[in-house]
Amino acid sequence: MLPLPADIVVPPFALRHLVPTHDIAMALYDVFVGDAENMRFWLRGEKIKSWDVVFKGLERAYKCDNMYMYYIVIKDKIVGEIGFASIEQEKKSAHIDYWLISSVRGQGLIDRFLPYIEELAFDRLKLKQVVLGIDVDNIASCKIAERNGYTLKGISKSGKVWVDGSLHDECEYVKNQNG
Repeated sequence: MLPLPADIVVPPFALRHLVPTHDIAMALYDVFVGDAENMRFWLRGEKIKSWDVVFKGLERAYKCDNMYMYYIVIKDKIVGEIGFASIEQEKKSAHIDYWLISSVRGQGLIDRFLPYIEELAFDRLKLKQVVLGIDVDNIASCKIAERNGYTLKGISKSGKVWVDGSLHDECEYVKNQNG
């Protein structure tokens, strides 16, 4: 297990380590179904058919020793997720992933939480670089990266294949430990 905290409290919010429980899987399933259009970038076109599919995905992610995700909670309701989608210790690098439900987007929440995740990467995990891979059509996330000091390293043409087989270009934003 990575040497990371299980909870990070940023009042009135909390970041909680994403562990596989039936309650969390059912709550996430409700988010994915109820906010499907907003979730399209994160789910990459996948249609989630049942909460047990979400639960199995949580179990797989939880068992990965190079992944550590937090769900974002306000008033006991899951409103998003942020954390390390992959950590490459040999490269001293990590990919950060995040999403928010549509009702809380545009309130600067990722801007608020991203520094905490970066601090974990640089100070706790001793990484040298963090990366955000963002679909080119996700303009809001590209603006988040730029506001938070990330540099556009390049655009991967057809870098991601969605579940439906469509190809999507992806911007790669990078932030190094020393700015």
